[in-house]
Amino acid sequence: MSGRPRALTDLDDTPASPYTSSLLASASAYEHQSLTPRTPRSRAGFSGYDEVELGEREGRRDDEEEEAQSSAAPLLRSNGIDVEWKDVQALLGFDKVSPQVIGQRLPLVAGSLMAGFLLVLVFLAYHNPGTLEYYIGATVPSKSNSTSSPPDSYTSFANSTSPVDPSLLISYANYTSFPLVPIEYVSECYKIYPGRVKPAGYWGEDGVPTKDVSHHPASAGTCSSTITYMLDGRIGLASDLALMAQIAALARERNRTFLVDDTYWNRGKWTDHFQDVRLTQPGPEPGCLPPPPEELVACPRQVRHWIINSHTTKFHLGDAFADQYEDAYARNLNRQKPIFLRALDSLSQTIRPSRKNAALISQVRQELHDLVTKSSSSSSTTSDSLAYIGVHIRHGDQKAKFTKGPDGYVPIQNFVDEVKGVKERFFSKPGSEDTTIVYVASDDPVAIKTFESSLSSLKAFSLHASTSSSVRALASPNGYVQADFNALSDDKENSSEEHQGVMATRGVIVDMALVSGLWMPDGDGMPKPDAVVCTIGSSICLLSALPLSWSAAFGDMDPKGSGYPNKDKRHWLDIDQKGAIVPAWKGFQMF
Repeated sequence: MSGRPRALTDLDDTPASPYTSSLLASASAYEHQSLTPRTPRSRAGFSGYDEVELGEREGRRDDEEEEAQSSAAPLLRSNGIDVEWKDVQALLGFDKVSPQVIGQRLPLVAGSLMAGFLLVLVFLAYHNPGTLEYYIGATVPSKSNSTSSPPDSYTSFANSTSPVDPSLLISYANYTSFPLVPIEYVSECYKIYPGRVKPAGYWGEDGVPTKDVSHHPASAGTCSSTITYMLDGRIGLASDLALMAQIAALARERNRTFLVDDTYWNRGKWTDHFQDVRLTQPGPEPGCLPPPPEELVACPRQVRHWIINSHTTKFHLGDAFADQYEDAYARNLNRQKPIFLRALDSLSQTIRPSRKNAALISQVRQELHDLVTKSSSSSSTTSDSLAYIGVHIRHGDQKAKFTKGPDGYVPIQNFVDEVKGVKERFFSKPGSEDTTIVYVASDDPVAIKTFESSLSSLKAFSLHASTSSSVRALASPNGYVQADFNALSDDKENSSEEHQGVMATRGVIVDMALVSGLWMPDGDGMPKPDAVVCTIGSSICLLSALPLSWSAAFGDMDPKGSGYPNKDKRHWLDIDQKGAIVPAWKGFQMF
C-alpha cells in the first residue's frame, strides 16, 4: 500500500456523484499536508517554549480559525454564544405569543398560583396550629361544646384564646393538672434557659417580646398581672420566708399583684400561719382573683403571671438579681443594704402572722415580761430593762460550716461565751441590778438544757419552760431533719401526724419571733431582743438581723468604708463563720 492516504475514489468503484465530487475537492486540499501530530513538543519552532506558553499560542490560533470560519454569516453574538435571533424567539415560544393566547392561558396560570398558595396555608395550619389565626387577628375556636369546665382544668387551658406569637408560645400540652408541681417548673425553666443566659436587663429589654403561655380572655375581677410565690415545704420555713420576702419586694416594685400558692405545701394552709397577702399587700388591683393556674409560668420572669418557688430561684435570684438590686457603688456587706431593707419591708408589712399565731407570740412575750419584772427588786421597769438577748441553736441536719465541735455542731460553750460578752458590752450598767434574760430557741431540746445549765447567773427562757401547756406543745421534740419532716407530711392518711406538722410550724414561727423581734410592735411596753447570737447556716439567723436595724445589727458601718461589720458594736453575731465569708450577711440562701 502507498504511504500516502487513499483518495476517496480508491474506496470503491462506484461512479462519483456531485456530492462525492465536492468531498474529493476538499480532500485534495489536505492531501499534501503533513500528518505529524500537533503536539506542543513535536510542533516545529515551539520546542523552546514551556507548556503554558504553548497553550496560550495554541489557544490564540484556535480562536483565529473560529473567527475566520464564522465571518461568512451575520450572527447575533451574546456572551460568547452565537445564535440566530429568530431561533431564540422560536425556542422561547415568543413567535406564537399573541393577546389571544395570553387571554386564553391567564386563568390557568392564576389558578395554579392560587392552588400553590392554598397548599402552603394548609401545610402551615397543620404543622403550626394557631399561626394563621394569630396573623389575621382571629381567636382559636374551642374544641369543646362545654362551657361549664372549671377554670383550672386542662380542657379550659387547651381552649384558651388570645394566642401569642407561635414562635414565643410555651406549651403545657404534656401536663394534665395545674399548677405544676415545683420540680416540673424547674424542668420548664431548663427549656427556656438550656445553657448560659445571654446578658440582658433583669426585666428584659423594652419592646422585645417574651415567651409566654396562651391566656384566657380577661374575666371580670381577675388580676391582670401577678407574681406568685409557691410553697412546697421541701426547705425550712424560714428559708421560704427569706426568699418570699425578696419576691414580695419585686411585686411592689413592678406594681404587680403578689400571691402565695400553697397547693403542695406540707405545713397546712398559708392562712393557718400567716395573713392573706392580698390583704397585707393589696397591689394595684385590690381584691382581684388569682389567674387560672395553667397560666402560671416559672421562666422567663417577664411573663404576665410569673410563679417562683425555692427550686427555681437559681434562675432568678442569682448574679442577674445581684447586678440589679445590690448597691454597685458600695463594698462588701454595704452592697447588701438594699436587699436588707427590701426584706425588712416585706417581713414587717406583707408577711405577718395569722391571728392565732400572733396571739401565741403575745402570750410568750407576756411570760418574758413577768419573768423580768419578778427578777428585779424594783417594781417599776423601763423599756431598756425589758430588752433581752435572743439565741438560736440549730442542730438536726444543719452542721456547722467552720467552728465544729466533736458532734459537727458549734459547741454550746461558744454560745454561752458569746452571750456573756454581749451582756458585758450592751446590758451591764453601773449601779443597776442584773436582770438580763436570754431567750433560747432550738430544734434540739438537749441543746437547750445544756445551754441553760452553762449560763450560771444568767436567766434563760424557752418554749419548754412556758407555764402554758399549749405553748409547751409547740416546742420541737428533737432536732429538725428536713427529710424526716417531708416523710411526716407525705403521710396523708395519718391526720394526727399531719396535725403535728402544722403544730411544729407554729412553734418555729413563735421561736423565730421571740429570737429576732419580728412582728413585735414598738412602744407596747413588752420585751424585745436587743442582740441575737446564732449561726449563719440557719435562715432564722439571717432573718434575725432585720428587726435590729441595719446600723445596730452590723455596728454602724461607714457607708463608704470597707464594708466589714464593727466587731465591738454589732448586735447580730454569727458565731460559726464569724465574718470569714464576705459578705458577712446575705438576705437568703439559694437551693
